[in-house]
This record gives sequence, structure tokens and C-alpha cells, in this order.
Amino acid sequence: MTYNELSRFFQEAARYPALTGSLRNHLFAATQPLRAAVLLAVVCRSRQWEVLLTRRSDTLRHHTGQIALAGGRCDPQDNGPTCTALRETAEETGIASAQWQTFPPFEPYYTPSGYAVFPVPALSTDNPPTQANADEVAEIFYVPLAFVLDKNNYQSRELHYNGRTLSTPTLPYLHYDIWGLTATILYDLAERYEQHTLCVSS
Repeated sequence: MTYNELSRFFQEAARYPALTGSLRNHLFAATQPLRAAVLLAVVCRSRQWEVLLTRRSDTLRHHTGQIALAGGRCDPQDNGPTCTALRETAEETGIASAQWQTFPPFEPYYTPSGYAVFPVPALSTDNPPTQANADEVAEIFYVPLAFVLDKNNYQSRELHYNGRTLSTPTLPYLHYDIWGLTATILYDLAERYEQHTLCVSS
């Protein structure tokens, strides 16, 4: 995928419906959720596009060791989800905000802990050096975007919450178990790309 093709997709991705995320939101809907944002960050490494992911530190109180997109809770001084996602990514990975070209945020994803999480697509034509914040991040790694966008690579896992059950996507990659909100956002990205491809070809 060329830079122009990818940037066009990211520019339009937010307008495509994401059924999997919508079903998840019905399960975790909150009346007054706290706001958070994550950076759906894609970089160019070894002549291919790759998605930047983190493995959360084993010393954290919540979501210990889980695979995540860089991001976190919105601060009062943040000017919207994009500002939050860029600030948190810089804090967690050491990648400065200026490295990223950002695109319209997706509609929020609700979590059982009471957050509304806004994914913000972002693109870097470089492979920025990283410095993991050891207090929050145990590891920074990458998954090829082509792998993420192929829905055949996903599996499913049942999620049980308040007496209800929902089949949710997981994405096994090497020795990593990508599940939960991260896997749902990535699966929805694949669904959005599928819709985008149909629109472009029609």
C-alpha cells in the first residue's frame, strides 16, 4: 500500500461503520464515561507499514502485561482526543508528537472500567526511535499492517460481562496474545478497510 493510499484510507476511515465495536459498546455502555484516547500508530519499517503496539508493564495496577495501543486518560488541558493520544504516546514510547500525521478520530469504544476510548489513526513515513517508559511499558513491538488488515488472521473469544456473553476478536501474532479492546479496534480497522476498498473500486 502506498503512502497516498494509506493516508486516504485513514482520512476516510472514521466514516465507515464498525459493527464489532458497536456490539461491544452495547455491552459496556456508560452514562458518564471518562474520556481516553489511543494512537492507532502506523510506521514504515523495512519498506512495509507496521502497527506500533505496547506490552503494559507488569508493575501496573490495571491491565498488567496486556497488549495495548499507546494512549491513556484525557487530561483537562488536552485539546481533544488527538492531543491526548499524542501526549500519552510520547510519554510511553518517547516518540515526539511532531513525528505523526494524524487523522480524524474514530467514535469511542466503551470499557468495563467506565472509559470512552477514542482511537486516533496516525502515520509516520519514518521509523522513529523509541524509548519505553519502564513505569508503564514493558515492551514496544510492531505488527505488519497487512497482517492486521487480513480478517482471516483473527480468532474469536467469548467475553462474559454482567450475565451476557459476546464473541470478540483476538489476534494471535508470534508469541503475543492480542485481545480485548486492542483486538477489537484492530479488527474494526480491517472491517473499515474492507469497506473502503469496495468504495474505491466501485
